[in-house]
Amino acid sequence: MIQKGHYLVKDSEVLFTSMGEDAVLLHVQRGDYYSLNKVGARLWVMADGTKSVEDLAVMLTQEFDISQEQAEKDIIELAEQLAKEGLVEALETPMDPATD
Repeated sequence: MIQKGHYLVKDSEVLFTSMGEDAVLLHVQRGDYYSLNKVGARLWVMADGTKSVEDLAVMLTQEFDISQEQAEKDIIELAEQLAKEGLVEALETPMDPATD
């Protein structure tokens, strides 16, 4: 289960393109497409393995009209769906930004 102290990192086999405010993900190896709304698209861009779910929630509350608690809940829910599809991984420790 993903928690607010986890760090989200995108799978390197996933391509991202924005389409207006929304976005589309493509898992290259499987050929599967996924769509994200504007909040999900923003989360995707920020999920670099150096920010915790809690950090990401703070950033989203500054950009969108959403509470910290709701942002954390929504991020965890989306992250669990993306992890189930193999699009992101939740790490217990942050990645070194120099290795990205």
